[in-house]
Amino acid sequence: MGTLGGLLAAVLGILFMVPLADSGLRYLPDSVDLGCFAVIISIALFLYFDRILLGRMRAASLGYGLLFGGVSGILAALLSIGLHHAVADTSPSLFRLAVWALCISVIGLGIGLRWANSNRARVLHTYSGSLVGGLLGGAMFVLFGPHIPGGASIAGLMLAGAGTGFGTGIAPTLIREGSLRFISSGDARAQNKLGKERKLWALDIDESYVIGSATTAQNGTKFQQGADISVPDVAIAPRHAVVFSREGRYFIARHPDVGGPEGIAKYVLRARGKTVVGSQELHPSDDILIGRTALRFESKKGGA
Repeated sequence: MGTLGGLLAAVLGILFMVPLADSGLRYLPDSVDLGCFAVIISIALFLYFDRILLGRMRAASLGYGLLFGGVSGILAALLSIGLHHAVADTSPSLFRLAVWALCISVIGLGIGLRWANSNRARVLHTYSGSLVGGLLGGAMFVLFGPHIPGGASIAGLMLAGAGTGFGTGIAPTLIREGSLRFISSGDARAQNKLGKERKLWALDIDESYVIGSATTAQNGTKFQQGADISVPDVAIAPRHAVVFSREGRYFIARHPDVGGPEGIAKYVLRARGKTVVGSQELHPSDDILIGRTALRFESKKGGA
């Protein structure tokens, strides 16, 4: 996804520069490329990880992409202008490497800050990945730019995007300790939709996830009424349960919508065979029955 984002950013940068070619501003191409790269990569990665983690893309991620990408792109462009005035004329090769490495890493840092509250390691990993990708992209441009400037720029942005995407993606994989796996369901729709691939939902540290039957169209954004983990079971309420982690431990609880004696009587939620009334800690290989659907909690701590 990072590579494709880098390719799209390069193409957009070229298109935007067509009407600006006669501006006479030497630093403008770099600023345009960096701005396009920041916004496109941010949006692409935020939406992609929505799709992977939640099974849907949230409108909020588009806004986050514009915000984080826009701000980091502006900062990177300003940095490139400063570098241009400082070293472009005296050391062109050093300038090019510095622009690619430092400016792309600033963009990576801005993207990583999206997860600063929930996964601080992701900030460092995204920054590191973008720094390496930027260095490779800069080396590509220095080596091949004099011969094929357009091709070198496109290839460089693709390498920078690949590094940023790798850094962003490897962070939750390294520290993730929990997941929910679909086992079976008494509802044919849920069984047909989720059973063939034994659907797995990854659970990031310090995040919370609403489990319910609400569909993607009903969800809107994570900050609106909806379900992060959607299971099409008629016995499951639109917002049935909440799975969350605290200090590396995972818990399951009823959603407030199905709390109280009536909710407990009407909507089934059991963990390890016991009805969940308040919150209950989850342990590796714990079986969960929600409505007529069986899930299993898996954890690295238990070797699952």
